[in-house]
Amino acid sequence: MNSIIQADQHFLVLTMVFAAAAFGIWSEHKKWFGKVSGILVTMISMSILAMVGFVPVGSGTGASVAVYDMVFDYFIPISIPLLLFSSNIVKIIRESGKLMLAFIIGAIGVVVGCFVAYFIIDLGDDAGNTAGVIAATLVGGSINFVATGETLNFSTNPYFSATIAVDNFVANLYVLFLFLVPALTFLNRFWAKKTEKTEVQPDEEFVQSPVTMERIAVSVFLAVGLAAAGQWLAPYLQQWIGTDLNLSILLITVLSLIVANLIPSKLKPLETTSFTIGLWMMYAFLAVIGASTNIYEVLKVGPSLLLFYMIIMVFHFLFLLFSARLFKLNVYEVIVSSAANIMGPSVAAPMAASLGQKRMVTPAILVGILGYVIGTFIGVSIALALT
Repeated sequence: MNSIIQADQHFLVLTMVFAAAAFGIWSEHKKWFGKVSGILVTMISMSILAMVGFVPVGSGTGASVAVYDMVFDYFIPISIPLLLFSSNIVKIIRESGKLMLAFIIGAIGVVVGCFVAYFIIDLGDDAGNTAGVIAATLVGGSINFVATGETLNFSTNPYFSATIAVDNFVANLYVLFLFLVPALTFLNRFWAKKTEKTEVQPDEEFVQSPVTMERIAVSVFLAVGLAAAGQWLAPYLQQWIGTDLNLSILLITVLSLIVANLIPSKLKPLETTSFTIGLWMMYAFLAVIGASTNIYEVLKVGPSLLLFYMIIMVFHFLFLLFSARLFKLNVYEVIVSSAANIMGPSVAAPMAASLGQKRMVTPAILVGILGYVIGTFIGVSIALALT
C-alpha cells in the first residue's frame, strides 16, 4: 500500500517523525491526556499515521525507508551515552539488583509461555521455529530475531516477515498496557511500596544545570565519539569471541559507563543537557517504532499468530505479577523490566525516565543488553526442543 508521503521523500518523513516526537513531549507537559505518557502519545500518533497510509510503514512492506533506517542506525547509539553521563556504577550495582531479578523472571515467563502457546496454537510445520524466533525477540530484541531466524534457516519462510509485523503490533499494544498498569488499583496488593530511595523526581535532577550551547556541543561530541568507538571495536570483539551478534550497543554502553565513572565531576555540568537531548532522540526512535506497526500484514496471517503472542505475554506478565509479591518488587521495577524484555532497552530506558525513575535508566539499558546476549541462545534452544 502506497502512502501519501513516499519513503523517498526524506525530509517529509523526517518531519513527521520529529512531529510525532514533539507532539508526545508537548502533550506530556501540557497534560492534555491526563496521566498518559508522552511516549505513548508519540507511538500511537505515528502508528495511526502509518496505518491510515499517511506515512510509510516501517516493516512488512519489503521496502526500506531511509529515514527510519537512519534513526535506527544513529539515534540509539548516540542517545545511550547521552542518557548515561550521570551514571554511577556503584549506585547501579547497589540499586539495580531487583530490576535484574525482575528481568530474569520475565524471561522465564516468556519461555514458559512459548511452550504453552506451542501446544495450544497450531502454526503449522514450522511452529517450533516460529516459537524460537518469537522467544528470541521477546527475551532480547530484533537483533536476536534476525540471528535466530538465520541460524534456523527460517528467514526465507513466509511466516518470518509476518511475524515481524505481528511482533511490532503486539509489542506496541503491550507497551500501552504497561503504561496503564500503575492506574490498575486492583493490582496494588502485588506491589511493594515505593521508598524514597527508589523514586526520583525529574525536577530534582534537571534544575541543577541549565542547557547551554557549549554543553550541547560537548555532550553531542562525547556521545558521537563513544558511539564511534563502540561501532569500531564491535567487529573485533565479535571475531574474538566468535559471534555474529551485533555487540556495538553493548560496547557503547560499557564505554559510556567507564567514562561516566572515571570523570563524574567533569560530566556533572552536562547532565541536564545530555539527558534532555538523549531523551528527545529516544522519542524520535519510538515514533519510528510506532510506524513499524503494519496492521495489513497482521490481518493477512489471521488470529493464530496474534493469539500465540498473547498467550506468551500473559504468562510473562503473570510470572512478574506473582513474583512481585514474593520478591517485594514495586510497580515501576515490574513494568520497566517487562519493557526491557518485550521491547528492549530503547523502550525501557525512556519509559523509566518518563515515569520519574531516572535511576532505573541505566539498569534498564543493562538488563536489555543482557537480553541481547541470551536471546538467540534461548530462541534456538526452544526451536530445537520443539522440532
